[in-house]
Amino acid sequence: MEERERKIGFQGPYKIVRERLKGTGIELTDFLFRPGGNVYVFSYRKDGIKRHTFIDSGDMQYQEHYLDLLRGNNINPTRIERIVITHRHLDHCGLTGFLAGVSGARIMVHPGFRNFVEGRLRKEERWWLRGYDPSGLKKFHLEYLSLNRKNRHMEIGGIKFPVLGGPLNMGGEAVLEILACPESENKHTDDQVIALYSPSGQLEGNIKHDNDFRPSDDIVFCGDLWLMQGPFYEDSYIKQISHSLRFIRYRAKGLISGNPMPRMNIREQDAEAKEALKTGFNMIRVKPGHGEEFIGSRIIPQGILARRDLLLKLGLGMNQDKSLLKRNHFASKIMDLREEAYARFMNELVIWREWGYSPEEISRILIRIYREQKGGGRSIKKDRKERRAWLKATLIRLRNDDHGPDSLRGVAESTLMEI
Repeated sequence: MEERERKIGFQGPYKIVRERLKGTGIELTDFLFRPGGNVYVFSYRKDGIKRHTFIDSGDMQYQEHYLDLLRGNNINPTRIERIVITHRHLDHCGLTGFLAGVSGARIMVHPGFRNFVEGRLRKEERWWLRGYDPSGLKKFHLEYLSLNRKNRHMEIGGIKFPVLGGPLNMGGEAVLEILACPESENKHTDDQVIALYSPSGQLEGNIKHDNDFRPSDDIVFCGDLWLMQGPFYEDSYIKQISHSLRFIRYRAKGLISGNPMPRMNIREQDAEAKEALKTGFNMIRVKPGHGEEFIGSRIIPQGILARRDLLLKLGLGMNQDKSLLKRNHFASKIMDLREEAYARFMNELVIWREWGYSPEEISRILIRIYREQKGGGRSIKKDRKERRAWLKATLIRLRNDDHGPDSLRGVAESTLMEI
């Protein structure tokens, strides 16, 4: 895996991560922009020619340097086969027309994306457009993905995610499935999709297929659905203040005109789908719309509980005052939840071992999870800091647990030495 950080002519820094995906000849290049949304590019051979599939296209502010950036990373813009758009926000789809104009690529989108192209938008959505006219995308090869003919759904964390279209073949070596975000009253956009990559060609919630497959071989590209701000993602204070001032001015105009803009809480958008993704995989690599890749695993929300997790498990709202947890009548319930979390943590490590992960590999995964519990917005950062502390406390308990398997106690010991 190769990683580079640069800043050339752009408004902000960007990071490039390139790797050869396990068991294939497919290259995956991550362009991690800040500001702006991430862009992910698969490169593979098809009919003897190197082709590319994009997950999102990037923000318009980078257009001037974009083609040179791609060519400098062995991506020929004229050989883009398809562009999969996770949702309609311009930091993710702003350069779609530009890339399609260069390549003639198919633009693959959720059927709800049609409203965006046709201009049937809510007032708050128009605010984000900044003068951009999405109707210009009509002249390109737009493919509105419909529900799979067999009415397929993929169940993740107890929630059914509709499968859109058929699997996308990546040069005959792997597949990409496009899933729609389940319906929700409070949602980020009307046209969210996630893309699931699997070298095994079968992606059904980490079912074991053969001795070589590992859950961490699969990748989910989640746009802004699962952790809008991934680990290590930090906005500059200047950007935060600038954005807040613009938003306040816009809201003030709405209030004066009698058409107030509804308040948005990003953490409450698509709540069921987000929870399903967080609890639906024993392990998977997650490529978020912003920030760096992280390991997604149900061991985090089920075995390493922050105070916000406790609020939800007690039937309270995620935005409730955390001081409520200090009340005496919650004490025994919280103790039970902590014991249940420890049992789930242990059980998950046993499952990883059954998958064929060695104690050394399990330790490296736990170290990575520990280090990834940082960054993000203010409240997210606090939650992650609490999970770091509880992960460390859980490992100390496991190390000293005379009833625990010796191999797992050894994992706890070696992990603690690194963190």
